Amino acid sequence: MSREGLEGIIPGPAILMVAMILYISGFFLDASGMPPAYGFLKGNMVVHFSSFPGFREQFIDYLGATAFWIFISNLIQALVFIFTLATTIQVLRIFVLSGALLHNLVSMWGFRGFLMYAGTLHLHLEVMGCLFSLQAARVFIGSIMESISRGSAEPLLGEIKERLLFLIVLIAVIFATAAIVEVFWSTWWVYVFTERQVSWTYFHSHVASVEL
Repeated sequence: MSREGLEGIIPGPAILMVAMILYISGFFLDASGMPPAYGFLKGNMVVHFSSFPGFREQFIDYLGATAFWIFISNLIQALVFIFTLATTIQVLRIFVLSGALLHNLVSMWGFRGFLMYAGTLHLHLEVMGCLFSLQAARVFIGSIMESISRGSAEPLLGEIKERLLFLIVLIAVIFATAAIVEVFWSTWWVYVFTERQVSWTYFHSHVASVEL
């Protein structure tokens, strides 16, 4: 891929600045006593374990299906945002949530909270996916405006072929990885820091359900 093509894929300074402002605003939002909903990210979950787990039921029917639907939900929100901007709040919220969570965990747990935050890998992947979603929306909207100004669909078709399709595939891969990591890593990571120490293999082979 050419240097010009990479410049159209990597989020530019303006997008990074918006993300950083939202991240910092989330940090101060939590500090002001108005935290967003964190779900399981700070340990707000009740885990029920099964004494007689089944591999297929556990890793495919339950955990695998959970990861799949998280991926579908995130991808749909990203695609709707790219092409319509209708889910702008949901996409931008991830930056606010990430900054607010950092303050929340560190203020409650100190360095232990920072380790919890660093280990919630799916959140960092979702932030990355949303950054690329912002870039994809910028490419799409910019190409439409250029096509309108030229009175030709060539700019739009060119950007779809050269940048937008690659960005969508990249976003899909990032969100698929994030969904798998959220189910098969982050829940366990938060649990062992906030509840009790159990091995990764025991947690994911015996968890029957998680209540948030």
